[in-house]
Amino acid sequence: MTDAAPDSSAPDLAVVIPVWNDAEGLDRLLEQISRLDAVSQVVIVDDASDTPADPATMGWTAERLGADLIFARNAQQRGAGYARNRGLKKVTASRVIFFDSDDRFTPEFAHLMAQFPREGFDFCVFAHADSRIAQAGGWGPLAGDDRLWERAGVFGALSELPAEKVPELIQISAYPWNKVYRTGFLREAGICCTEIMVHNDIELHWLSFLRAQRILVSDRVAAIHVVQRNGTRLTNRSGAERLEMFCALDPVAKEIAKAGPIFTVPFAKFVMALFHWALGQLAPQHHDSFRTKIRAFLARHLDAAAFARIAVAEPELAERINAHLAWQPCEMTA
Repeated sequence: MTDAAPDSSAPDLAVVIPVWNDAEGLDRLLEQISRLDAVSQVVIVDDASDTPADPATMGWTAERLGADLIFARNAQQRGAGYARNRGLKKVTASRVIFFDSDDRFTPEFAHLMAQFPREGFDFCVFAHADSRIAQAGGWGPLAGDDRLWERAGVFGALSELPAEKVPELIQISAYPWNKVYRTGFLREAGICCTEIMVHNDIELHWLSFLRAQRILVSDRVAAIHVVQRNGTRLTNRSGAERLEMFCALDPVAKEIAKAGPIFTVPFAKFVMALFHWALGQLAPQHHDSFRTKIRAFLARHLDAAAFARIAVAEPELAERINAHLAWQPCEMTA
């Protein structure tokens, strides 16, 4: 007698949710998940919130949720990267998505999951709506991501991303919640989040694209990313913790060097845009330290051949890189 084949229609998706001081958002998200037929497991990791965001205290049970429910709490705040990694270790479903407590699924997510295979893929990346665009009366991602989706030529239903389009779409915003992963892929490829307070999803995003053999893609807007301007979330921080981004960037830069020249310019565009954005977030007293780290990072990872490719493809980008390499602190130039 042989074992019965698994029911391909049964729920088989884990949602891993890091949460910090956002019990209200978590409650809203759990209410939404309770209406998603595809979800079989929810793993919540509270990152040492001032008041624990324990789903049991909010009246959530596995029966009410319609999925297995696991709750863990960090003894001290470690950041969302550590929380996601801890949650991933508890996942038993064959597919997993990392989702933040203040973000939302759209109805398109259910349609997407209805088409979604259990095997034969490494991850699926889908489109999202940014709350800043929605507040302005639009719908969809920020303009830069929107252009990348158009250039990738992805429209409509779930499909396989052609290999030649990977260098294009890899440049979309490095978020953890716009992808459904095959759990085994993350474990087999040794991919996880960087365990730093902010920028912890860079490594997860880039290494996923670089190591995947089969990427599924859909421009269905399946989630809403909520941005709180001037808030207290980790993304609003302006302190020295932002300088830890190089813990995430260094492993990616090493992988880019091995992945081939087609990724040189996309990664250079990404890091230069990130540096520009982070300088705008950082408190002024950290600017010199950050610029020193930028210069050292570029010197470590940018050889003559790579720089030549950038200079031919993006001359203005090469000029900005040169400006960072030539920068000196004021006390050294006085």
